[in-house]
Amino acid sequence: MATVSLGGSLEQKLDAAAAAGFDGIELLDDDLRTSGMTPAVCAQRCADLGLTIDLYQPFRRAEGVSPDEFGAVLTRFRHHLGVMGELGARSILVVSNTDDDADPSRDLSVSQLVALTDAAAEDGMEVAFEALVWGTHINRVTDAWDAVRTAAHPGLSLVVDTFHLLAGGETTADLELLPDGAVGFLQLADAPWLALDLVSWSRGHRCFPDEGEMDLLTPVASVVSAGYAGPLSLEIFNPGYRTRPPHEVARQGAEALARFAGRLQDAVTAHPAGSPTPWSPASTAAQRASR
Repeated sequence: MATVSLGGSLEQKLDAAAAAGFDGIELLDDDLRTSGMTPAVCAQRCADLGLTIDLYQPFRRAEGVSPDEFGAVLTRFRHHLGVMGELGARSILVVSNTDDDADPSRDLSVSQLVALTDAAAEDGMEVAFEALVWGTHINRVTDAWDAVRTAAHPGLSLVVDTFHLLAGGETTADLELLPDGAVGFLQLADAPWLALDLVSWSRGHRCFPDEGEMDLLTPVASVVSAGYAGPLSLEIFNPGYRTRPPHEVARQGAEALARFAGRLQDAVTAHPAGSPTPWSPASTAAQRASR
């Protein structure tokens, strides 16, 4: 569960996630900065609670910037890598550039992603790249995959967020164009279908799987059937959730994820390919929490 999904202090968020049965988090950098905890203290707290830090996020304005600015981007990025080193986190989420002055050159974006991934690799870390649906030039999963594929760096992987996928009009058919194993991290978020601008819709109305109106099951089952074996991570931007007690919301999320995981297993089992996958809902924290 991403810490942005919950209200309260970071310590309360961590306690709530662990109590609900989650075994990993996506750590929002702002949650850490405002917590009063040092990265080392946060790392120890997570370890004590049995939580891994699966993503440190987000790193913005990373690609599509001018060569003159990119030196400052690398300096900022290396600062984040230093924080991650103290946290014991290995993967940082880099999101596509959403600024009006973003350079449209895909070659430039790829070269900058490679430079960032090289810097991360020096510290034994990896970069996970996500297309935001309101990204200036990279705003589709297929755009992000094109950049990752072209970069061809072993330390650079693709993130799929179901909200960005579906809100941007992409479908399971788009995911099936990707090679097996292309997806490195999977974020789950449902939402009602609303006639809002994309940013307001995303940041104000996400909800847990099967609590909105989007079909998450079909695309997620496709990714899992293609060999995905990583976390199913809840990244829910919802101001209403953040005003409620974090333990209550974390339990709700765990229960929703457990129900979804059960349906997902049925869907994967019934997939025409019929091939076994290393993923199963029994391996998720939410499933354990429901026992």
